[in-house]
Amino acid sequence: MILSDRRPSAAEAASLRSVTGWGAVDEAALARSLAASPHCLSAWDGARLIGMVRTVGDGVMYLYVQDLIVDPAHRGQGIAEALMERLMRTIRAEAPAGLTVGLMAVAGLEPFYARHGFAARPEGRYGAGMTLFL
Repeated sequence: MILSDRRPSAAEAASLRSVTGWGAVDEAALARSLAASPHCLSAWDGARLIGMVRTVGDGVMYLYVQDLIVDPAHRGQGIAEALMERLMRTIRAEAPAGLTVGLMAVAGLEPFYARHGFAARPEGRYGAGMTLFL
């Protein structure tokens, strides 16, 4: 497995989404989304994309970890951990004072993200995260 800063193509990312059951998205929209991501890291087995993670946001006040995906055939090999460690190291090196980094964890994976410094919500004055799918 090789970790890289190379952004996968929309076709590569769509294929990874498909094998993980994340559902189809318009490839043109996916290409624009990948291009607009402040960070995008990928994991490769030869020429095959087997994992990725990216961020969305302004990178000044807010940044969100998005699309941490690992091919089911390659899970349990530390790929998600390696991607997340490298992403957080990069973010911490670049972060301006006061940057808030957030994410929406898949149910049951909160301990994984807690190891990287994230706190579960709701907690204290912070309510639960919310989403609207259009």
